[in-house]
Amino acid sequence: AGFMTGLATAKMMKLLVLGLLALASVGEAFTATTPQRTAFTSIQRSSTVMKTGESMAAELRKQSDEELMQAVDAAQAALYDMRHKRATRQTVKTSEYNQEKYKINVINMILAERK
Repeated sequence: AGFMTGLATAKMMKLLVLGLLALASVGEAFTATTPQRTAFTSIQRSSTVMKTGESMAAELRKQSDEELMQAVDAAQAALYDMRHKRATRQTVKTSEYNQEKYKINVINMILAERK
């Protein structure tokens, strides 16, 4: 005599199948109501727009070479500060880190164009 009789095993299997079917129908309803996410295209990501509606490069092109050099120094100091905070396990917004690196690259590109 086993732990479960044949009738009890059949009932347990029936409950298991019904439970799995219920879960499957809930999953289908969930995916049907969940909106599909669209990935950003490279065009949407490539142009950083300032609050004024102008791109970062257009805003920076209006500045003199000396102002741009000061901006590079300030951005590099900010990067150093973020690295220091990260090394000492303080909270750092990684998006700001990438924005500073991007800003340095844009400024260097503008300075190279002017030469």
